Amino acid sequence: MIVNVSAIFLGVMVLLVLVQVFYRYVLNDPLPESQELSIYAMVYVIMLGCTIAVKNKTHIAVELVQNLLPEKFAFFVRQITYFFMFSFFGILLVQGWKLTVRSMPQLSPSTGIPVGYILFSIPLCAFISILYIIKHAIDDIKKRRNDNIVP
Repeated sequence: MIVNVSAIFLGVMVLLVLVQVFYRYVLNDPLPESQELSIYAMVYVIMLGCTIAVKNKTHIAVELVQNLLPEKFAFFVRQITYFFMFSFFGILLVQGWKLTVRSMPQLSPSTGIPVGYILFSIPLCAFISILYIIKHAIDDIKKRRNDNIVP
């Protein structure tokens, strides 16, 4: 579902940029609203992309040390990594929410959209990422129990 929502935002962004190019270079009458909305769509595409990377475990990671360790130690390294990721996204969630609430009265210049709606992408994607991190950590624990690896 998140991939579909991200794809929709990407499609909207491309459409808005095409409209902007047409209006600017063909009609010589640029639309400031389309530029602003395409930037907002890009923000959501990036934040949802971060969430998708966490879901698919395709985020940046240094796995060299983990791959060299025996499985029981690698398990602990993964759990520590999940803890740090959980902490990072927890901070992002709390601070992003504060920023969102603080930015609600501020309106964007050309569309008049409250800036908080755009910044809401930060706590939203942090929350979803936290859910995926918890799922990955639990799945890892279950896998370890099923494999009967005792430390």
